[in-house]
Amino acid sequence: MQKQERAILDMTIDLEDFFQVTIPKIIDEVKGNEPAIWGLMNVHQMLEHLLFPLNFAITENPIILVTPEEKLPRQREFLISEFGMPKNFKTPFLPVDKTVPLIKQDLQESKDLLKDTIQQFLKVINDSDFTTKLHPVFGQLDKQQWLTFQYKHFSHHFMQFGLL
Repeated sequence: MQKQERAILDMTIDLEDFFQVTIPKIIDEVKGNEPAIWGLMNVHQMLEHLLFPLNFAITENPIILVTPEEKLPRQREFLISEFGMPKNFKTPFLPVDKTVPLIKQDLQESKDLLKDTIQQFLKVINDSDFTTKLHPVFGQLDKQQWLTFQYKHFSHHFMQFGLL
């Protein structure tokens, strides 16, 4: 997919405010019957999908880099660009043709878990001891890079369901 076919994101917004104010409001507005504009997931699955990369920054478990070192500069170039993720982007560590089972069967429980996990994520990256943490696709990311990645990821999936 060409860059011009991707969403253009506002890279000047206050990303902490985006996660503290905008995202919880959007999550609260999800009814559960929103149709996907593209992709395999339903809106409930999408909300839980957003948990995984938040947990990359939170977990103490080792994360494996899946991007070859020589391709990291291009990945970082995308990260700082105004371009969003391509519509049908497939991450290398998730199934191509099926969805991951739900963690919570109740939509409200998934919404609450996502909001709680966002708060944990923000607490971790705002800790005075935080420097960088490995992301499996983008390599070592600092606080601002993690916020930028999450902004792009959340925006991508919220657009997938017409929520943003």
